[in-house]
Amino acid sequence: MARILAEELAAGRRDVQSLALRWVARHLSEPRDIDPETGAALAHLARHGAPPSRAAGFGSDPLVRAVPVALATFDAPGALVSATYHIAALTHPDPLVAWSAVAVNVALARFLQGKRDFVPDVIEALRNNGVPEALLAAVRRIPLPAHAVTARESSVPGHALDDADAALRLAYHEPLWERGLHDMAGAAAAAGRAGLAGALLGARDGVGAIPAAWNSRVDADVLSLLAARLVRAEHAAVSPSSPLATLP
Repeated sequence: MARILAEELAAGRRDVQSLALRWVARHLSEPRDIDPETGAALAHLARHGAPPSRAAGFGSDPLVRAVPVALATFDAPGALVSATYHIAALTHPDPLVAWSAVAVNVALARFLQGKRDFVPDVIEALRNNGVPEALLAAVRRIPLPAHAVTARESSVPGHALDDADAALRLAYHEPLWERGLHDMAGAAAAAGRAGLAGALLGARDGVGAIPAAWNSRVDADVLSLLAARLVRAEHAAVSPSSPLATLP
């Protein structure tokens, strides 16, 4: 589904309703690779022609799916925040999930701009929008060393806030790409968390830092070309008034 979004953005298509229809078609044809929370939301979209008003859960899959928005809008902060929020909310309308996606994408944008410290920008984007306090507090703790942070009891892989927190913390503190992802990628339950961490570290360090063994697991050439198209399309990126920034 992230690839479908990337294709839409790279082709200059900015209609969220068209994106939703493609996602629904993907769910109907190949439902096995879509998580249950997203599947429930897409089924609702198919039945009612509109996103669900209540979240089926708090999973991190929409955070991974929204990553292409950062590539397409990394120099347009307002568009990035608005589009990321609404794309995530298309399947996961709970503010904690949607704003966690925004936090990750703001950090990605900073890395794509060649910056290293993303925390002030993420805090500013969140603070200006009245986000859940748990997310804002987690971002403020990111610069602290691990031993100074007490993990929340509910912290589990697969939860949007927890995965965003873990991936952002890794990107802030871990200098080595492969070492940083090794533990995260080891557990199937942490697939979303590893995906977020990989996106952040890749944006921070560049594709040259990704070991060949990791690239061999995916269609790296196709994905790299698609990412390049997204970055080149940045000057035609989504504006806050575009259809992509408005739910159908």
